[in-house]
Amino acid sequence: MLATSASLLSRIHTLPTVPKVVQELIATFDQPEINLPRVARLVNTDPVIAAKVLRLANSAYYRRSRTVTNIDEAIVFMGLDALRMLVVGAGFAASVPVPSELGRALFWRYCLHTAVCARYFACQSKEDPQAAFTAGLLHAIGEPLMLMSMEGELRDVERQARFYDPERALCERSRVGFAYSDLGAELAESWRFPPAMVAAIREAPEPLAGKDFSRLAACINLGSHFAAGVERHQDMDTSLMTLDSRVLEAIGLDLGSAGRMPPPAKLAQGLEELVG
Repeated sequence: MLATSASLLSRIHTLPTVPKVVQELIATFDQPEINLPRVARLVNTDPVIAAKVLRLANSAYYRRSRTVTNIDEAIVFMGLDALRMLVVGAGFAASVPVPSELGRALFWRYCLHTAVCARYFACQSKEDPQAAFTAGLLHAIGEPLMLMSMEGELRDVERQARFYDPERALCERSRVGFAYSDLGAELAESWRFPPAMVAAIREAPEPLAGKDFSRLAACINLGSHFAAGVERHQDMDTSLMTLDSRVLEAIGLDLGSAGRMPPPAKLAQGLEELVG
């Protein structure tokens, strides 16, 4: 009998233990008013994450002329959305185990490249760039957990498509009844991410197939296409030629917009430590 993502969730005996600071910051996504000093105190309760955030705030990505020395300054300099993006990303990258079949460095590099490209397309289409980044970074989070729980069942799938291939979700649904994106959405919902981000994670592999179109999912889909191109050692022109232009058009963009995007590695420059 084919499984469901909800039933798999019950089979995973050890779900990733997400740091308290990450859980509490997720809860602020939908809050209209946020106490910034409280957020700073919260981040400082986790010295490892706080230190990583400060290093990222001073990285080449943000091009600071003056050193940011504490979390209060980081919030002022970056803004709450960017700070939350870094804390949530660093927390999940450190908490989610990645089996050797996937390769931790490869998996998180692909996720980071998806995130920065999704952010680019969100900016171009006037969507929330930080939500696109966070959902893009976590869009494949179900994959390592599926592999750890269903290694035998997914062996044939792995031979047909790598985890970053666009047909991966279809292969998984055909074999076990659901895809990594379905499980990822279940996980995101259990972690209390906003409904729009949950829907984006679920719909990202096929953003045009659902009855309720998610523009955020389309941004992630486009980002994952270019991120996968990096893992296939494709140049940007090749990735552009194989892009589904219908997804671009659905968010009001064209091939020219995609063609102006810098390479994923350049967009991610300075953020590598986020998932390191």
